[in-house]
Amino acid sequence: AVEAGTVHAVVGENGAGKSTLMKILAGAVQPDSGEVHIAGTPARLSSPADARRLGVGIVYQELSLFPDRSILANLFPDLQPTRYGLIDRAAMRRQAEPVLARIGLRVDPDTEIAALGIGERQLVELSRLLIERPQVLILDEPNSALNEAETRRLFGILRELSADGITIIYVSHRLEEVFEIADRITVMRNGGV
Repeated sequence: AVEAGTVHAVVGENGAGKSTLMKILAGAVQPDSGEVHIAGTPARLSSPADARRLGVGIVYQELSLFPDRSILANLFPDLQPTRYGLIDRAAMRRQAEPVLARIGLRVDPDTEIAALGIGERQLVELSRLLIERPQVLILDEPNSALNEAETRRLFGILRELSADGITIIYVSHRLEEVFEIADRITVMRNGGV
């Protein structure tokens, strides 16, 4: 159980089932048994689209950005606003700019992903989800490739999102960071809690 508006860490050894559980919550993997409830209501998460409709977003450990496309194109991979049947880049910018400003990514949205560092790429991935306004945000080992400064920046953003009522599920194996960021912690082992 995860309390709304908190940062809830999920920890455990490699192979404990953390990532599989997160994929179930994101609709990418179907569970063998059990139920998922969102806000007290049973939720059918047959696909990632179902999860997104119910307000669940995930940032996987392996980033899913298109390196040869711009930040803006990556923020709207399948949700481009249109006007008169054409992609409305001005509307994309209007939606993207406040999200990019909120997370502190001060880069021209037309910059190609390949020109960004890993920390900035992680923030683009996070921004893509924030544009969809999730109620539950899952981060699966988000700082595995981040340096100390980038991790501090990410933690600041997560605290702000949590203060705004977004529920954060933070998967990690770095206990010192978990103790710093998490309100609650669940430990997994062999697929169980």
